[in-house]
Amino acid sequence: MRLILPAGKTLPEHTVDGPITMHCLEGAIDVTAQGNCKTLRAGDFMYLAANVPHALRATEDGSILVSIVLRKPSI
Repeated sequence: MRLILPAGKTLPEHTVDGPITMHCLEGAIDVTAQGNCKTLRAGDFMYLAANVPHALRATEDGSILVSIVLRKPSI
């Protein structure tokens, strides 16, 4: 999915059931996870394992491409 965040907008801390990648397409977005904050800028890429709590905050108008790996439940 493409996530667009205007400057100052936040996405509160949350988790995702599968591993995710975030590829910053434009702008600047701070990602806070595991006690660290990393600013993603255009071209930067980040991987987070499943169920890692993280939060986002746009320091500039920005957009990121988010890919989530969802596994089929076992029967």
